[in-house]
Amino acid sequence: MSYGFQSINDNQFVQIDSDAPRLCMLTKGSYSGSTNVTGTFARAVTSQDPPIVFIRPNQTGAIQVPISVWFNGGPGNWTGFSMKASVVDANLSGLYFVAAWASMGTAAYGLRLWDGGGTLVYDSGAPAVVVTFAAGNWTYAGFEQLTVGRRYIWSIGKALGADEYISLNPFAMNCHNDSTGGGCALGVDYGGGRILMYSLASTAWTDQGHRPFLCAKLLA
Repeated sequence: MSYGFQSINDNQFVQIDSDAPRLCMLTKGSYSGSTNVTGTFARAVTSQDPPIVFIRPNQTGAIQVPISVWFNGGPGNWTGFSMKASVVDANLSGLYFVAAWASMGTAAYGLRLWDGGGTLVYDSGAPAVVVTFAAGNWTYAGFEQLTVGRRYIWSIGKALGADEYISLNPFAMNCHNDSTGGGCALGVDYGGGRILMYSLASTAWTDQGHRPFLCAKLLA
């Protein structure tokens, strides 16, 4: 950068930059329910694009499978997210936080930083989000026969660590199959140390490509 403000830590990592917004946590909460579950944001998120929602399902013994994810509200006023539970286990519960590549004023005191266009890029009340893992190399793991249709399964060997969350956004899009497309679902297999992706449909392509997902945690 030729001018502005930049903060670099002892390991030479840029922590604050007036030209490059960091990934910030805007709000957080919990979700719980059966069949249809909604997480309502404590305050509306004002970004034009849907924010990134990271979830950490509770370890209940069964693998929770949220499917058919959608975002409530609209550009400049995102108010929450909703999802359905796979009928294999209709209960969903866990924690979430919402992040974006922009900040929102939250702190009553501290530091705020705007870029040259007047956009708020840093607020000391919006904790940094640290991406801990990213991948897209899914391996086909077979299918389960349901009462209606099948549940096709892909996996990535990744154990969700302490205080680590996984991005829900990539699972808001349908999975490919050779008919009309099927809902895409997410599962965290704590016992098996895997992240699972499901397609609920009558048929499926066994190669789902490289749909990316992120794991992240809040900077302490």
